[in-house]
Amino acid sequence: MAAIKRILAAGAVAAIICSFIPEKASAEDYSKVEGYIHSFNNNVSVYSGVFALNKDVDLDTSVYFKYNIDLINPDTEGGEGGGEGGGDDEGDDDALYKHRAVSAVSGASSAVSSAGGGSATDTRHALTLGVSRNFNNIIAAEAYLDYSTESDYKSLTPTVTLKKDLFEKNTTLTLGYSRNMDTVNGKFMDNSEDKNVDNFFVGVTQVLTPFTIAQIGYSRNESSGFQSEGIRLVPVDGVTADTCTEETATCVEEVFPETRSRNAYLAGINHYFSGGLLDRSSIKLTARYYNDDWDITSYTGDVEYYKYLSEEWLLRLNYRYYTQTAAFFVKDSYSSTDEFKSSSPQLEALDSNLYGAKLAYLFKEGEELFDSVKLGTIEGKYEYYTETIGVNAHIIMAAIRLLF
Repeated sequence: MAAIKRILAAGAVAAIICSFIPEKASAEDYSKVEGYIHSFNNNVSVYSGVFALNKDVDLDTSVYFKYNIDLINPDTEGGEGGGEGGGDDEGDDDALYKHRAVSAVSGASSAVSSAGGGSATDTRHALTLGVSRNFNNIIAAEAYLDYSTESDYKSLTPTVTLKKDLFEKNTTLTLGYSRNMDTVNGKFMDNSEDKNVDNFFVGVTQVLTPFTIAQIGYSRNESSGFQSEGIRLVPVDGVTADTCTEETATCVEEVFPETRSRNAYLAGINHYFSGGLLDRSSIKLTARYYNDDWDITSYTGDVEYYKYLSEEWLLRLNYRYYTQTAAFFVKDSYSSTDEFKSSSPQLEALDSNLYGAKLAYLFKEGEELFDSVKLGTIEGKYEYYTETIGVNAHIIMAAIRLLF
């Protein structure tokens, strides 16, 4: 098992682009507890819990804390194959792909046994600490440190962002940098290996009208070191995938290029409707284009629609489509003489769809849960994810936000 860093929200695995800046707090004291269940069509489940806390130190400074835990808990009653195919070869091969897609949807590791079944489990812990400071309304700075650990993957990521308001605060320029310092120690690795990723981001947010905001952004990621996860074997010289349960001369470790350069371009627009049939609603449209020097290109289209059903109830509907091409070294079969080898579905050509609905109840200002703690919101979300490699998942979330 190995982690795929949670860089882009649920869905596009290979679209590892410009969202490396952590989700930040608004300018208020609050705490938030979230619980997620990701239920896959091969009886794998991932249970996640999130606790976040934001505290204003003074009018210009705030501190932030977040803890996340992912419990990968496969159900192995169906046998070693772990999937709908029972125990036959086709079922084992199908389960292999589906388990490895766990990280695509949940952000947690793929729980994969040696044969690709669901007999493995893992727990991922992630911690974020941060501070933000507004320097006399001249420039705002944020510094964050993320640390995550699990059985075969550790990651430490410092992040710094600078934000500058221009033209009477109608334009905001954002510059960001982060560095992922990861240690990989997968099942089929003899020794741990290091991987480093430098992430650069620049973005502009522009107020177009009192009801419309536009955004553009660009990110560049430079990765070096061990690019594989160490959890997969590649069948070579005519051997079938279901027979690769241990490393042999015909079941070998994945071999990727030692460097990877990635570019991503983002454009979005938010519009609030006032009056008419769509009164008190808004729409957010986002488009992303991605390419890298492994010849993967991808396109992502995302739409979110928000509607106040009443003073207290807020509905969000969302849809995301993602498509990508395959890496240049991906093949249907490999020989032992091939320089690069992969059995990762995340590097193959694929399409995915994400459909969702979220309902939030906004408590009236002043409603207290207990002394000095006020109720903010209670939220529930359901999403359905499908992918062309045969994966689908049901995603359920419940959350409560408290103000203090």
